[in-house]
This record gives sequence, structure tokens and C-alpha cells, in this order.
Amino acid sequence: MRAIDKGREPQELRQYRNQKGAKYDGANFTPVKERIREALLQEQGFLCAYCMQRITETTMKIEHWHCQTSYPNEQLVYKNLLGCCKGNEGESPRNQHCDTRKGDLDITLNPADPAHHTRLRIRYAGDGKIRSENRQFNNEINNVLNLNWSRLKSNRKSVVSAVMQVLSQQPGTRTKNEIRRLLAPWQRPNDQEELKEYCGVAVYYLEKRMARCK
Repeated sequence: MRAIDKGREPQELRQYRNQKGAKYDGANFTPVKERIREALLQEQGFLCAYCMQRITETTMKIEHWHCQTSYPNEQLVYKNLLGCCKGNEGESPRNQHCDTRKGDLDITLNPADPAHHTRLRIRYAGDGKIRSENRQFNNEINNVLNLNWSRLKSNRKSVVSAVMQVLSQQPGTRTKNEIRRLLAPWQRPNDQEELKEYCGVAVYYLEKRMARCK
């Protein structure tokens, strides 16, 4: 999980919302939904808002951070919408994750809400485990979003290993400028506007290493 900078809502959504009786997946909503998908993918670097695996227009779902059932007035509010993976939809709940596992449950923090960014307090262990120093949110990471499901954990561990391997390729302590150069491809999208999968893990470890540089 990483903090997401929310972009401007699509004009098509604003126009649709102003129509009388407008509702999510209502009449004539399909082209609006397509535009929402495009906007979410671009602002999230084609990564799931929760687990950071790759998503596309055909492999994503639109998540309502506040669910439609309990918060109907927010169903067409762009700041409430996130792009998520399908989270093993159709499998046993123990293997589901992200929005599929979350369903209509609430979680404390929204990664796309600037007011929540400093409160996320995300940390990654060498074995790929994700945790938050916010006790309540950490419980939700495990029991609502299931972000420590074995395959996600293994994928994050692979990123940790790759970063450590690069850092150990030359003897001695890396300089801040060297680490900045290593950070750059993990922080910036490519020409297709895609961020690297699980980029938040690499950024976390590289920034930790840079903080120790003199």
C-alpha cells in the first residue's frame, strides 16, 4: 500500500452526478464508468490501491472505500473511488484480499485521502509482511484486506530481495545521490504511466537506507 495522490474527477462523472436520479451503475452509466476506470488507473500508476499488484481496465474493479450499502450518498463521489484488483474473486474468503475480501466492511484509512497519508504508517518486513504502526489499521490490513495473504507476502519479499541485491553489488556505503538514482525508477511511472508492481516496498527500503547516509 502507498499514499495515492488523487486527481481531478472526470468531467463525465460530474455531469452524470448532476442528472436527476443519478446512481452508480444506473442508466447510461457505462461510458462514465469506463472514464472512471481510466482516471483511476492513471492516478494509481496501474496498481491496485491496496496490494499494489498490476491492474488494467479488464482486470480491475472500482472500489467504494465507503461502501454503497452504508453510504449511498457517496456512491458517485470521486474521492471515495479506488481502483483495485479482483482479489481472487470466487475463491475461499481465506484466499481473497483487497476489495473482494473487504466487501461492505469499513476500514479506518483511505490511501487516496491526503488527510490520512501520514496516518497510514506502513512498514515492510524482510519476509514481505506489511504492517501499520496504527494499531486499528494494522488489524484491518490483516483481517479485512488480508494483505498478508501468502502470495502477496511472497511477491513483496521478492522486491525486498531485489533491492538488497542491488544495494550489495558494490562494497562500502552508498551515497545519498546513488540511492536517489536507485529510487527514481520506483517512484516515477514509465512512458505507459505504469508504476512498478509493489513499488511502495522498494521505496520504503531505499528511503530507510538513504536516511542512514551521512
